[in-house]
Amino acid sequence: MARITTPVPGYSGQGPAGVMFQDGVGESDDPAVIAYCRSAGYGIDADPPEPETPQVPDPREVTTVVVGSPARDAAVDPRPVDFRPPVNAGEANPHGPEVYAPGLPGGGHQPTAPAAPAPEDQQDGQNSPGRPPQSEPVAVWREYAASVAKDSDEAAEVEKMTKAELIKKYGG
Repeated sequence: MARITTPVPGYSGQGPAGVMFQDGVGESDDPAVIAYCRSAGYGIDADPPEPETPQVPDPREVTTVVVGSPARDAAVDPRPVDFRPPVNAGEANPHGPEVYAPGLPGGGHQPTAPAAPAPEDQQDGQNSPGRPPQSEPVAVWREYAASVAKDSDEAAEVEKMTKAELIKKYGG
């Protein structure tokens, strides 16, 4: 019968393969359990071996490896090719209130593209309705779509379309 001591001093309870430990000591005569306990850091017929203390590396000797592209903060290091860089980037404190990102495309205070030219109000002396803004109700979009429809069948289809469908087909 081999005397097995736990790596945790004073442990009482069930251990590997059902070996019962009392105050850090248990017994077994099974060679497989003894071999496992030896490889797992238990002491066999002796006190358990002292655990190795890891060496703390000297930070001056630690190197970093960049995986992928290095990150660049456009608020600190703006470049002319940046799309919508932060306002006041490179001019003010990048962590202060003067530098802020304008937001995602379509969601900020600044437009993501130049404004579309205003439709001509007069065309060949006739008043032609201009494309309505997307904020207009579906009835306005249906009226516009019916006015630009190529034939009566297309004009009839306009009445069945949703606002999103109208904008997709006639909005741009």
